[in-house]
Amino acid sequence: MVALSTADTNKWSHLIESVFESPIPMSDSRTTLDYQLVGPIRQQQRRLNEAHTLELVDRYESGATVYELAKEFRCSRQTVSERLKKAGVTMRHQSPTPEVVDAMVRLYLSELSLVEVGKQLGFCANSVASCFRKRGIQVRDTHGRSR
Repeated sequence: MVALSTADTNKWSHLIESVFESPIPMSDSRTTLDYQLVGPIRQQQRRLNEAHTLELVDRYESGATVYELAKEFRCSRQTVSERLKKAGVTMRHQSPTPEVVDAMVRLYLSELSLVEVGKQLGFCANSVASCFRKRGIQVRDTHGRSR
């Protein structure tokens, strides 16, 4: 049920009168509220138990996204992420840690390309290049020459 204002009274008053035995009295909006609350407004809370968490983990590891799982389990994406992290799942699409960036630098200095470094560490070439820019590391051109 939604609260309706008096702005479009002519559009919905007939409908309300037909649903209720007696019509809802309209009041002057300057003195009182122009709607009648029919029931409490509450957000329905979704409680995820241990079985739900195990299913979340299984579906996430099978390739489902956090957003898909949140929609399926009717909860927020933050709740899904929190449950997955508590279950020890390594989340996808996370920024590399400083240790991983150090490994990227070592691999790149061993003459591997950005693509090869990314493949070995689970990142795309653009992510590797972005990490290097943040550290001020010069990136070679596509032919391996210094820029």
